[in-house]
Amino acid sequence: MEDDDSSSKELTLEPPPPPPQASRRTTNVASKSWLVISVSGKSRIEEAGKHHIRRRTGIPGRDLRILDPALSYPSSVLGRERAIVVNLENIKAIVTASEMLLLNPRDPSLSPFVSDLEHKLCNLDHSNMRSNVTVYYLPSFFPFEENFG
Repeated sequence: MEDDDSSSKELTLEPPPPPPQASRRTTNVASKSWLVISVSGKSRIEEAGKHHIRRRTGIPGRDLRILDPALSYPSSVLGRERAIVVNLENIKAIVTASEMLLLNPRDPSLSPFVSDLEHKLCNLDHSNMRSNVTVYYLPSFFPFEENFG
């Protein structure tokens, strides 16, 4: 009869666990150290990923590849709408109107450049910066146009 007891027990199968949710985008974004130097000469180190830097500076991704130390690009200075991208030997930077972002801030060869830049920016008189701009107005006609009249 014991056999009947064991046969009367029902086998219950648990449903398999749900598959792991696939995320739309992986979160393994490599962030790099950047030295941020403001117009006033104050500096701080920030960790930022490439997407954050692109949004912050308005430069395209191909310009960030120029700054990648793992890739070998010739020295270059690129002027973009909202920033200047600088790749000169060990100086890899993005310059905007309000700040400069310098890649690899712990590189000892950058120390003299950074200290000189901070010193010059701290001693700069920012109150007269806009007033020293000379504006030239073009005449409504050019002298050479008179001959074609």
